[in-house]
Amino acid sequence: MAAAPILALQGIRLTIGSTLLLEDAELSVTAGDRIALVGRNGSGKSTLLRIAAGEIEADAGRRFLQPGVTIRYLPQEPDLSGFPSTLHYVEDGMQAGDEHYRATYLLNALGLTGEEEPARLSGGEARRAALARVLAPEPDIILLDEPTNHLDLPAIEWLETELGAIRSAFVIISHDRRFLADLTRATVWLDRGATRRLDQGFAAFEGWRDSVLEEEE
Repeated sequence: MAAAPILALQGIRLTIGSTLLLEDAELSVTAGDRIALVGRNGSGKSTLLRIAAGEIEADAGRRFLQPGVTIRYLPQEPDLSGFPSTLHYVEDGMQAGDEHYRATYLLNALGLTGEEEPARLSGGEARRAALARVLAPEPDIILLDEPTNHLDLPAIEWLETELGAIRSAFVIISHDRRFLADLTRATVWLDRGATRRLDQGFAAFEGWRDSVLEEEE
C-alpha cells in the first residue's frame, strides 16, 4: 500500500497574463521522498514549487499539506533584507523547539561566521545563508530552487552530503545534472503545463522521457 502524501498538489492550473503556464499539474510528496522537478526553461517549474511552498495560489486546483508537517522553501533569489546578521536570519526561520545550535553549525560549515551583514553579502554568501536557514530546523519537507547556484565545488559537495543524510523529504530544481542524479529517487517532469512522474531518480529520466515522446508521435 502506497504511503499517504504529506504534501500534494492536484489539478493545478495557473495563467500568467495571457499564457497558460500550468494545466492539471500535480505533485505528491511522501515522507522521505527525494524528487527531481525537471522541465525546459520557462515551463513553470519555479512557479509550481512556489505553489507547493504556499507562496502563491493557483487559479484552480488543490493544495494539501498534512497538519503538523513543516516545510521550508529556498527561492532562487533569497531575501535577507531587514536582518542585522546572517545568524539572525537563520534563527528567524526556526521555532522554539528547534535545536538552535544548528544555525551556527550550518553557517560555519558553509564558510560563514553568523556575524555577516546581509547587505554586504555576495550572491554566493547569500545563497549559503539561505541554505543554512532551510536546513537548520530539519523540516519534514524542503523545496529547493537551484540550490547550487553561486556555490563552488566544495560547497556543492558538502550540500550533497548533507542532503543525502537528512530525514527530510525534498524536491529539487537544478541545472546540475550530476547533483540531481546522485540525490534523487523520483522525477516529476513538467511539460506543456502538465506533469508526469517517474518513480526513479534523475539518472533514469532522459531514457524515459524519450520513450514517452516517441509514443506520442
